[in-house]
Amino acid sequence: MRSFLSDLKRRNIPRLAAAYALASWILVEAGSVLLPTFGVPQWFFKIYVIIVLVGFFVSIIVAWVFNTAPEGSAIESNVDAAAAQPTSSNKMNKIIIALLVFALGISITFNITGIRGDPIEITRANRLDSIAVLPFTSRSKNKDDRFFVDGIHDDILTRLSNIESLRVISRTSMNEYRDTTKNMRQIGEELGVSTILEGAVQRSGDQVRITVQLIDAKTDEHIWASSFDRAYTMQNIFELQSEISAQIATSLRAALTPEEELRIASIPTVNIEAYTEYVKGRGNLSERSFQSLIDARQQFESAISLDPDYAQAHAALAETVLVTLSNHASLVPSVAFDTAAAAIDKALQVDPQLAEAFAARGLLEMMQWQRAGIGTGNIDAAQSFRTAIELNPNLAYAYVWFSSLHQAEGEIDAAIELLTRALVIDPRGRIPYVNLPNLYALVGKNDRATDFLLRAISIFPDWSTPYGSLSTHLQKLGRLDEAIAWGRRESALTTDPLTGGDLLGIFQTFGDDDAIIDFLDDFPADHLVYPLGDSILKYMTRNYEETLVALDNIAAESSVPIGFRRDIAINSALITHDYERAYRDLVDMSPRLVGDVKIVVDTNNVQAAILLAFVEQKLDRPGRARTLLDGAEPVVHDLPRLGLAGRGLSDVHILTLRGRPNAAMEALIEAVDNGYVSSQAFDGWPFDEDPIIEPLRSDPRFKLVEQRINEKIESMRRNVEDARSREDWSALLEKAELI
Repeated sequence: MRSFLSDLKRRNIPRLAAAYALASWILVEAGSVLLPTFGVPQWFFKIYVIIVLVGFFVSIIVAWVFNTAPEGSAIESNVDAAAAQPTSSNKMNKIIIALLVFALGISITFNITGIRGDPIEITRANRLDSIAVLPFTSRSKNKDDRFFVDGIHDDILTRLSNIESLRVISRTSMNEYRDTTKNMRQIGEELGVSTILEGAVQRSGDQVRITVQLIDAKTDEHIWASSFDRAYTMQNIFELQSEISAQIATSLRAALTPEEELRIASIPTVNIEAYTEYVKGRGNLSERSFQSLIDARQQFESAISLDPDYAQAHAALAETVLVTLSNHASLVPSVAFDTAAAAIDKALQVDPQLAEAFAARGLLEMMQWQRAGIGTGNIDAAQSFRTAIELNPNLAYAYVWFSSLHQAEGEIDAAIELLTRALVIDPRGRIPYVNLPNLYALVGKNDRATDFLLRAISIFPDWSTPYGSLSTHLQKLGRLDEAIAWGRRESALTTDPLTGGDLLGIFQTFGDDDAIIDFLDDFPADHLVYPLGDSILKYMTRNYEETLVALDNIAAESSVPIGFRRDIAINSALITHDYERAYRDLVDMSPRLVGDVKIVVDTNNVQAAILLAFVEQKLDRPGRARTLLDGAEPVVHDLPRLGLAGRGLSDVHILTLRGRPNAAMEALIEAVDNGYVSSQAFDGWPFDEDPIIEPLRSDPRFKLVEQRINEKIESMRRNVEDARSREDWSALLEKAELI
């Protein structure tokens, strides 16, 4: 060991290493400032640093092989080790000290004198990674030019969002600031961005002028501004938008990769009419209302007819069809899936790197997997979402859909994290505001779920979805009168005929058959669910055998969503003791609960597992029932009692089926103590018709529990009657701390 250290010292390797380290530091520091000055991309700087580091090891090897002395250099094997002496330590020390002083001078120069920038500029440089692009102003007299101007704004925003080193606020959030009177600092604080881009477009004849300015949101200072004039052609417009995006990236010190340079220079279509239809469709799609989705689909289809190779329009059409199916059930699932798949395939055929198409493909794969209940579609969907995010880290709805996949897989923490990331990109994005409450409810944070829904309503007062989610949440909290009040607010804001359907269970609990009949009478005859009207009426009025007959009469109606038919069919079969029929429907609904492979019980199928266990017992298959209950019990245990993700009486059911009536009765009392009043929102049947808890009805305590439930229900029923008679629902709305 001593001989090795002596060799190192004799060959001057320690001093060389120290000197090279200092020199390398100077080179890297200088490069970090000088290279960006000449517009060198970040990838080149990374290679530059690697070369400097490799040089360190090369110099050590050279020093080991060659002996360096005042007389010159020679191969070490030819040098007399006894005669060789290391270089004068005083001389080398002076060199190292000189290098150290020089390095400190470089550091002082860069960090204090201003070559790199003063502390304020450093702070600003660190903040120049986020941008909000305000809707552009039209300076044209022609009102139809608004769509053209919106298209320019949308395209610049989209191009910037393809730059990985930038955080770009999504279009849905930016639309909230159209014609805003808020100042830049306020907008910057609300969106959490450091820079804001303003723009104006003036179209006159065959000429277009675009004026843009980049503003520091904290200081309200102009970072960069410019005007551009071009002849009015799509080629020129897209080239101009690419130029603007590149200049913005340069001003924000965002290094572009070669792939990103290609993305922001792409030309999606040369057809002005197709472009205009696409822009209109994007605006309607972002609203997510029933009618706006219908309009969006027509506009995307129009854009595609005008330009069949418009990849973005194909991807947007797929998204629209899938969202319409998911949110409103107004399409035949198989047809919707085929339409979306064809549109996605075409989009990726035209543009294999289109992030929007990969995100839509992930949504399609996830929905197909959820509908089938088996297979590896979730794995395929996850990969599609990852690809979309890699291609465009600012694609907010890819995070939202990926979050939904994680939720379906039971990965709640991962789902919350993805939605949180989506809100960073899209602080005014609508979907996270209704999805996050579901996730909070799953982990027992019902108050936080309520607060989040109220916040969503305050931000989007004209959007019906959070009203409906709050109504359902309150219903599952046992606050039936408040649920009706908020459900009425939802119905006033949408044309979706399914809105209000969740209130039918409350009307049944209140014995309000007239309200049920009114809802069904107003239902449009051309809707896919319309043929179920007679079955629903019979079910809600407790004519269960007639319900099954009515369902059989429409069984051939393939257009009726199977999920709507199956739920009331299963419950009717269970209540009428038709266990064979219930078994067939349950297996069809949840195929993962049967078969030779290990069954999988999760939050998505736990209710079906309990029902199937009940059926297996009735069909004298106790072993299968026990296996299902073993899988369901830990899942139910982790769910909260009430709220959006509440378990209702699932634990009571499990204990009853396990032959533990006393424990089941105690769990029922605990449920009522915590606010439970109705099984409708959880199980779809009235509490007094629940077939699973039939053994508990002979317990003397059951009558007392039932009396407490009925007293609560009667009190809430009177509250609703009073509000309806006075046409004043404010008292019920105020209970959720918002009118």
